[in-house]
Amino acid sequence: MLKPGNEVAQVFSVAKNKLRIKKPIRLFTSGGTEVLPGFPYHTLSNDSVLLVSSGEDFVGSVKQVESVTSPPATVHLMAQTAYVDSDALLQLNKTATLPGVSLAVGFPDLCPGLRFPVGAAFAVKDRIYPELIGGDIGCGMALWKVPPVNNVDRVSQRLKGLDQPWKGDVAALLTSYGLDPSLHTSALGTIGGGNHFAELQTVHEVVDSVAFSSLGLHENDTVLLVHSGSRSLGKAVLDNLLASTTSERVQNGVSLDEGTINFSEYIKSHDDACNWARCNRDLIGWRFCAMLYGRDETVIDTAWMESVATKIIDIHHNNVEKKVMEEGNKDSCVWLHRKGAAPSDRGVVPIPGSRGAHTYLVLPQGSQVQNAFSLPHGAGRRWARSQANSRISEKYKSNMDALYKTSLGSTVICEDRQLLVEEALKRTKKSKTLWKMSRELLELLQL
Repeated sequence: MLKPGNEVAQVFSVAKNKLRIKKPIRLFTSGGTEVLPGFPYHTLSNDSVLLVSSGEDFVGSVKQVESVTSPPATVHLMAQTAYVDSDALLQLNKTATLPGVSLAVGFPDLCPGLRFPVGAAFAVKDRIYPELIGGDIGCGMALWKVPPVNNVDRVSQRLKGLDQPWKGDVAALLTSYGLDPSLHTSALGTIGGGNHFAELQTVHEVVDSVAFSSLGLHENDTVLLVHSGSRSLGKAVLDNLLASTTSERVQNGVSLDEGTINFSEYIKSHDDACNWARCNRDLIGWRFCAMLYGRDETVIDTAWMESVATKIIDIHHNNVEKKVMEEGNKDSCVWLHRKGAAPSDRGVVPIPGSRGAHTYLVLPQGSQVQNAFSLPHGAGRRWARSQANSRISEKYKSNMDALYKTSLGSTVICEDRQLLVEEALKRTKKSKTLWKMSRELLELLQL
């Protein structure tokens, strides 16, 4: 049993004394995940296996399917050839054992979370599990068609201060979205760190011209894609819930039974956070366009914005909603939880690519039951955030300027070096291409 503090040193000490390893340097879980600063040691049990290396990369086998129990729920992994972390598979299968879970679906971007996986959707009967949604309630993506931009350098100069608090009339804005002005936080109108972004893109290739033109889009058009959520508001909703719950229930997964007061209160806070997140994406879109096209970003001009930018998509991929899984069958009604899973019952879905890769727009067709009416929300992360931060900082420590360019020749605008590393982190995703990932889903879902 590891004692809190200097856990790696404790393992290395045992490796030296009992295994006769002279110079232990690296540590891996049995699934191939490297143990780096920030690793959640509390997730390890007494029978967990750790692998010690003298510097070599992990060379063990990674099981594509490994479960802690035989889950009573149906579990689907919507990936045929994509690498999926075995720790993420363990979390997926373990979550499937929670009471009420009837379907658990992992996507090609499945990766480990703190306790529950990211890149997954869960159908649950008669209750909800707020932790399956996470703290960034309402996180999602919005896409606008915007006027073309020819001078990239000029764009870089104009887009300054997007990570700073918005100085406009926050109370009036929140009220216009039906939200209480007391929900104001300084994060409103800001993108945030991690895998969040606002990206100006140009249409590169159109596969289905009829479907594409029906969206009002054509080849060589310019679009703005915004990925952000409820920021500190959603986190506060989850933190407050966990703080008011006994430690035993937190350990086993907090569930709220439908029809109870706690359930109703959470759903109200959840819906407010989703609405706040939508407001936040709209405000980011406004600030971006105002800066880009020479307007005062502190004063929202709705008429001008609507004449310049056309919103095409706005979806949540961190939320819970009531869903009838089989049309006409009331008994199939569930609470559908999504964590890093885009809805496939809202029309066109954007799937952003890795750093230096393309974003795809896909149109789901046919039955969406087996994939829980959901699709992946991105290309997927190869490493946990704590691991990627360490790897990227080490890789670019002598040339941080390289982080400002992608392999496509595009420019990354970020005034905070640490956020720049996080942006690279979310773009340093699975080594396979997004197209291969998308094609697997196209085949499986008959799109």
